[in-house]
Amino acid sequence: MSPRTKEQNEEIRKERMRQLLRAAVLVYAEKGYAASEIGEIAERAGLARGLVYHYFKDKRTLFRELYEHMMEGSRQFTRSHFEREGPAFERFVEYAEKVCRQVLEDPATARFYMRIALDVQYLYDPGTFSPFEWMKSFIRPMTEAVEAGMRDGTIRGGDASLLAMQFWGAVSQGMNYLGQLQREMLANGTSEAEALERLEVVLGQVVESAVAVIRPE
Repeated sequence: MSPRTKEQNEEIRKERMRQLLRAAVLVYAEKGYAASEIGEIAERAGLARGLVYHYFKDKRTLFRELYEHMMEGSRQFTRSHFEREGPAFERFVEYAEKVCRQVLEDPATARFYMRIALDVQYLYDPGTFSPFEWMKSFIRPMTEAVEAGMRDGTIRGGDASLLAMQFWGAVSQGMNYLGQLQREMLANGTSEAEALERLEVVLGQVVESAVAVIRPE
């Protein structure tokens, strides 16, 4: 058998990184940062514990890489969505529906986003990272879309940055509520079909409350 090429080795490395990061999301969603352990992450990924240290120096390094990977993905998705053509107001409706639906379709990822802000302090040395700067970058496409909507009359007038922040605040709070409701219903033995039906109704209410912030008067 011929030895693997450099390209094949690189693809294997990337695939193992993806496996470890996804496993870390699942473990973190269940246990949070403090209780997450390298051994359990390796087990979820189907890899040997020692192999994890080939890619990450320690748990902190792994979760810092995970945090940056997930947040950059979220930032890119948001920018791509709001750069699309079409009425600005409809883009906000679609965005709220998509990100809230993640709670139903991929609850582990949604829970990661909902609770990571509580743990990011453990991932960086003091003064080396600013969540506020990341949030400004994340919100900017929404602010620009609000401004476009004001110009075409599909979004109410006002401070564009404030309206964008209020919209995102309503969406994120709605995601938190959906996630909590989903966990409570499953813990109480609610059937999957009944839970989904209830969650769909609540999801619609969350979307409506979020876009009400920017709806023209």
